Amino acid sequence: MSAPSDIIRRFDEARLTMAHYRWTILAAMGDFLDSGAIVAGAVSTIYWISVFHLTSILLGIIAAFSPNAFAAFVGAIIAGPLGDRYGRKTIYMYDLLAYFIGAVIMAAAVNYVMLLIGYIIVGIAVGLDVPTSWSLIAEYAPRQRRGFLMAFTNVMWYIGPIVMLLLGIAFEPYGALTFRVVFGVLAAVAIITWVLRRGLIESPRWGLVTGKTNVVESALKQLGEQAPQANAQQQTQQAQYKYKWSDIFKYKKGLAFIIPIYIFWGVPAGTFGFFLPFFFKDIGFTTTTMAYVGQILWFITAIIGVVAVYMQLSDRLNRNVMYAVAAALCALSFALPIFLPFSILWVALFNVIGFGFGHGMWLWPQTRVWSTELFPTEVRNSAQGFAWSWMRFALGVWSLFVPTIISVIGYRAIAAVATSLFILNIIIGYLYGPRSQGKSLEEVLRDFYGGKIP
Repeated sequence: MSAPSDIIRRFDEARLTMAHYRWTILAAMGDFLDSGAIVAGAVSTIYWISVFHLTSILLGIIAAFSPNAFAAFVGAIIAGPLGDRYGRKTIYMYDLLAYFIGAVIMAAAVNYVMLLIGYIIVGIAVGLDVPTSWSLIAEYAPRQRRGFLMAFTNVMWYIGPIVMLLLGIAFEPYGALTFRVVFGVLAAVAIITWVLRRGLIESPRWGLVTGKTNVVESALKQLGEQAPQANAQQQTQQAQYKYKWSDIFKYKKGLAFIIPIYIFWGVPAGTFGFFLPFFFKDIGFTTTTMAYVGQILWFITAIIGVVAVYMQLSDRLNRNVMYAVAAALCALSFALPIFLPFSILWVALFNVIGFGFGHGMWLWPQTRVWSTELFPTEVRNSAQGFAWSWMRFALGVWSLFVPTIISVIGYRAIAAVATSLFILNIIIGYLYGPRSQGKSLEEVLRDFYGGKIP
């Protein structure tokens, strides 16, 4: 028996079970906490401005150093080596405890410094968690259902903001108490998730490459499968890899592909995630509740796109063609406000709904799937964290200037930048994305790198 290949095949060919769903929901809670923290900041901004007397510059700084940007960049850089050296689950032992502490500091903040420190801690924790969760899901998912399971991370990424926005609406009459409530809720969710993740499996693929048979045995038992035979265990223990972070640069082709499409999606999406309530004021959404309802609409249309299109078809249709279609829809949704004012209601709705459905139906979930497929298990977490971190870094730089761009030029400048970025996504995703539907992670790697994995 050839232990590594046979054991991997058992996971790749497995039917979906309740264990798969349980593991995936727990892993995907990192996305809930990521987007929840970003939009909790958007909900809180109006209160921070009044309570802590924030200028445009101070607001830009907190946006730039939030989970949306620089702080997550730092966390993702740290997470990669730790996850590849010590395991995906090892990250889970600590990251949400840090998130909890940061969220509590924000809920109790009495000055700007506390607010900024808390948000940075939350952002670092998010950066630790999210790429690690995607690696874990991809590594146990059946090959013909990988897109389906990975899409749960997108759904949770959209649910988090909806919950925060609904809390913002419910607590609006209580004024500044709102920002303390939303971050208090995030702290509670983080600690509950941390407890529930104690029973989550370690990545079986990581267990194989590091020679840890107990990891493989535990995962197989939770699937209801028989543990490896003694000779298989011996072969598995012999196949150990000595980790080196620099090995990610053996996969320059993968990095050169995934980093740009991360950034080209992340800048418009992150801008909407944090600043959309401000944009809605241009169309007469003068109350906070109206602005939040408009933002909820964006997230709901994205959920519809994920569930109705991507979850159903991602493991069957040509992913490159569908990616290009989704990117084109996003580009079109932003092109209109370049020429017509965003203050016209139907123009704003076209932008919000088109972008929401377009990036949800394929663009964002497919970017996540590709990012897990282009690197081997030995350095998957490091490469993913490195690539994902640059999206948050770029968004951090961009966020420093968004308030000024809006006040000096207006929304049409935001729309022009977003349109240009999505046009680039169409070209890169269609021409250079791997044809990965229905393939194992190892098959995708061999095909993408010309028949031989570096």
